Amino acid sequence: MQPFDIKKLARSFHNAFRGVIRLLATEQNARIHATISIVVGILAYILGVSRIEVTVLFMAIVLVFAMEIMNTAVERTCDIIDSEHNVRIAVIKDGMAGAVLLASVIAIVVAILIFLPYIRELFG
Repeated sequence: MQPFDIKKLARSFHNAFRGVIRLLATEQNARIHATISIVVGILAYILGVSRIEVTVLFMAIVLVFAMEIMNTAVERTCDIIDSEHNVRIAVIKDGMAGAVLLASVIAIVVAILIFLPYIRELFG
């Protein structure tokens, strides 16, 4: 077992944050997700959403971002493997895009289920 190395840990966090920043800088969908996440956070605060509901919203948001990061990594890897159009690689990329879409739809459903009662109460 290797001894704890704080410098190695700091480098790991630095690389991880750099990856998130790079994702936001290069991927339009990630910027859209980030914007929607901010709006969801503001709306949750304004409506006084419970802590448990905020936790569920946060988990849904993280799921979408995690899938977007994995999708981008797989796409970049596939592009390195074969930069020409390759049907097998297209299937992989489409599958990853589908995973991001599914996570996004789930996050939207979660947001509707949580926010709708608060919005009805506000206008009802």
